[in-house]
Amino acid sequence: MARTTTRPPDDARMWKRLVARAHPDTGGDHELFIWTTAVRDVVRNSSLPAGGSPEPTVHPSRRREPSTDDRPRVPFDPGCDFAALTGRALQRAQAGDEYGQVLAMLQDCWPVEDLAHEQTRGASYKRLAAIAHAWGMTKAERIGWYRVAEDLPLSDRHAGHILGRLKRRAA
Repeated sequence: MARTTTRPPDDARMWKRLVARAHPDTGGDHELFIWTTAVRDVVRNSSLPAGGSPEPTVHPSRRREPSTDDRPRVPFDPGCDFAALTGRALQRAQAGDEYGQVLAMLQDCWPVEDLAHEQTRGASYKRLAAIAHAWGMTKAERIGWYRVAEDLPLSDRHAGHILGRLKRRAA
C-alpha cells in the first residue's frame, strides 16, 4: 500500500493555506473560518481544556489589532468612516471612469466587526496588484489604479472584497 507523505499537523504554511481557504472574503464560510482558527490553535498548543472543546474566550488568533506588518500600503487615516469611504468609491464607480467597473464590486461591501483591523488600514499594494492582474490591467492602468486607491483611499478590506469577488468570478 502506497502512502502519501504529508506535512505535520502544526505546519504553519498548511494552516495559513487552510485558513485562507475558509475565509469569507475568498468564498469560505464565516463559521467555518472561526472553527478552523480555533482548531489550528488547539493543534498548535497541543491541548484541549477539560470538556474537550476550546474556550470561546479571547484568543490570540482572534484578536483584531492593527497589523504590524511592514507591507507597503495606501496612506490611510485609521479614523476614517468605512461606510463613507465605500460610498465615495461607489460614487466614483457611477461617474464612469475606467476603474468604475472594478469599484462597482464594492456594492455589497459592508462594515464587518470581525474584519475591523482591515477596515482601519490602507490597502496593500500587493492586493491592489493582484486586483489589477485579475482584471487584466496594463502596467499604465495598474499605476492609475494605485492612484485611484490612494485618492479615495481604499482600505485593505475594500481591496480584499474586490479580490474575493474577482476570484469567485474567475472560478
